[in-house]
Amino acid sequence: MAFATEPASKNRPNCSSPPRVVILGGGYGGVYTALGLQKAARNGLIHLSIISRENFFLAQPMLAEVVSGSIEPPHIISPIRRLCPKSNFHQAEIEDIDLDKRLVVVRYREQPDFHYIPFDHLVLAVGSSTDLSGTPGVAAHSFSFKTLGDAIALRSHLISILEKADVEPDANRKNSLLTFVVAGGGYTGVEVSAEINDFVKEASQSYQHIEQTEVNVVLLQGSSRILPELDAESADFSQRVLERKGIEVRLDTRVTGATSESVTLKNGSNISTRTLVAAIGSVGNPLLEKLSCERDLRGRPVVDSNLMLVGNPNVWAVGDCVAIPNAVSDQPCPPTAQCAIRAGKHLSKNILATIADQSVKSFAYKDRGVFVPLGRFSGAARIMGFKVSGFWAWWMYRTFFLLQLPRLKRKIQVLIDWSLELVFPRDIVNLDITKSHQTTQSHYDPGQIIFSQGDLAQGFFIILDGRVEVIREKDGGSISIATLSTGDYFGEMSLLYGVRHTATIKAITAVDVVIMNANDFTMLASSSSDFRKLFSKAMTERLSGLGIENPNEISQSEHEQINDNGKS
Repeated sequence: MAFATEPASKNRPNCSSPPRVVILGGGYGGVYTALGLQKAARNGLIHLSIISRENFFLAQPMLAEVVSGSIEPPHIISPIRRLCPKSNFHQAEIEDIDLDKRLVVVRYREQPDFHYIPFDHLVLAVGSSTDLSGTPGVAAHSFSFKTLGDAIALRSHLISILEKADVEPDANRKNSLLTFVVAGGGYTGVEVSAEINDFVKEASQSYQHIEQTEVNVVLLQGSSRILPELDAESADFSQRVLERKGIEVRLDTRVTGATSESVTLKNGSNISTRTLVAAIGSVGNPLLEKLSCERDLRGRPVVDSNLMLVGNPNVWAVGDCVAIPNAVSDQPCPPTAQCAIRAGKHLSKNILATIADQSVKSFAYKDRGVFVPLGRFSGAARIMGFKVSGFWAWWMYRTFFLLQLPRLKRKIQVLIDWSLELVFPRDIVNLDITKSHQTTQSHYDPGQIIFSQGDLAQGFFIILDGRVEVIREKDGGSISIATLSTGDYFGEMSLLYGVRHTATIKAITAVDVVIMNANDFTMLASSSSDFRKLFSKAMTERLSGLGIENPNEISQSEHEQINDNGKS
């Protein structure tokens, strides 16, 4: 296993190399903490690293406007390497955190090896996760709304729906196509439902066989009112605005299931639809579940008033992945962008103070206001205790988040987008960004390695012509354990058990193969009992040849390997 290139030292106080500050996450909390540490990193007072799955920072509050086309997708993202040029950036999956050894285990994309990044100060800013597994069918048949990819996929889907509805002769099927359901009446659900409603109704004017009155947007909320984060009066106002725009708001209504053509509600009724947006299911980040620390009732790790993880010196946290106490109230800090920004700035000062053996300060968050956009030219807000609604709330919302957007270039680009939106209709071009072929063919010359033992599983292979050798590497040597020829297949074991390849496949002759991607293969294998029986029998035989009786031993062995290498 390889190690990330980071400065190393065991005795930090007597070492000339600067303290290593590692930030996990590239959202508001992580990026604004890093921005506050840039000067110290430039002056050599610290060695700063950022680890994130994406190499860009996303302005999350503006994500809903990507769906409607009010903002171009690239304009609300900024490359982290340019935002924080004095940091050592790693685009990688965070596999594990070892607080005892002060190591973060990461894996770079399409690389099989684990890398170990040491730290002296660790910042947890990994955000929350979404879990829809508790409601049958929702995960498979809904659109999540958390990433830029989610917003782009939803926008493409809406345009595809309009294209289908324009040529649909059956009235019932057309009604199903033009019914859009949003589950969750919090900030995200309200914003998304408003943007969908505005966009689809405006876009329908370009379709000869669709009337605006045929568009039906339904917002489902499990509690007695939408926007529980707001006071009752502001929430009621917001609901009236949505209903005036033609959005159907259903309170005390929960989703209990979904298919590709309908949504099932708790009262037993169904809504016929082809579009379900799930703005629900927010849970803690699974990466933090194994940490030994104090937790709140929701299972989130708890930090003290200085933003340090309780019971873990020099481990800090910001954002909605943890519960942050508020020095000015009894309630924890809200999981909002403006709170994460201010907490990140405050945390950077506390880290530098700790390094300099100075006193740290408690984080006090006073809510300056809440903004909720309700579609074009309308919104609700509470600013410094004053309630504002309508156009001025919408204008203040846009102004506030425009000012929070990093980099002048992005501010100008978003401002231009908003200005053009006032003059020209929003675009309805459907960009198909999927690959042209999900199942492909490939050719390998004699002696060429198709994949190596320990590589990440990427596909299911069927041999069309030629022969391959299956090689098992063990105890420093290589053993040929099988030969496969035309009609045989390989790669299924790693995909089904979610582990790395257990053997190396080498072409004996010229070989032509069909490669099915991992998602298609997993769906096929899980949906057909015949395929499951076929693969079960084949894998039993192959595991026996590898000296493995229980398939779980493969996964267990891989986890042991992570722990063993962490001791290096």
